[in-house]
Amino acid sequence: MSSGTQDVRAWLTGRVAAYLRRTPEEIDTALPLSEYGLDSLTALALSADIEDEFGLVLPPETTWDHPTIDQLGVAITALIEEKA
Repeated sequence: MSSGTQDVRAWLTGRVAAYLRRTPEEIDTALPLSEYGLDSLTALALSADIEDEFGLVLPPETTWDHPTIDQLGVAITALIEEKA
């Protein structure tokens, strides 16, 4: 896993933890976010956060197409690299 992906994953873990009112250490990045009770409204808010943080425009289904933080981190890193 690249350092860019690790940085994105760490940021995502922090955001998800904040939405779930947990510490980042309590978040398993390989577990589907739906298992934490992440709903569609929170997924949209997370997508907006990603767009704001990384300057990306994401389709609304991005968080569902990449259901874990690990998968989402890889996808976002690839989009960042394409944009660069």
